This record gives sequence, structure tokens and C-alpha cells, in this order.
Amino acid sequence: MKATEIRELSIEEIGAKLEEVRDQYARMRLNHAVSGIESPATIKFTRRDIARLLTIMNEKTLQELNK
Repeated sequence: MKATEIRELSIEEIGAKLEEVRDQYARMRLNHAVSGIESPATIKFTRRDIARLLTIMNEKTLQELNK
């Protein structure tokens, strides 16, 4: 998910998306530990998506507090 797409979402929507991506990440790690997955790089990309979501959510929260 690109940063521009995330910035268009509200804080609540970002929170919901973050929860969804974290669940997906946990399932990926478990599947990879048990049997391996086709592309282990997707784990890295998912982890980066989580960081991107958290960063933009914090930016939006700070903007709301500064208003």
C-alpha cells in the first residue's frame, strides 16, 4: 500500500487497516515457520506496510492535536 493511498484514509480507517495487516503478518510468519512460503520477501514488505501505516497514523494524530 502506497503512502498516498494511506494519507487519503481517516485515522479510524488506518487503524482498521493496521489491524488487518498485522493479522496478515502474523499468519504469514506462522505459515513460513511451518512450511515455508513462496516468496519470503512478502514478509518484509508487510512489515514495511505496518511501519508506514503507523507513521502516517501518528502524523495525522499530531496534526489533530495541533489544531
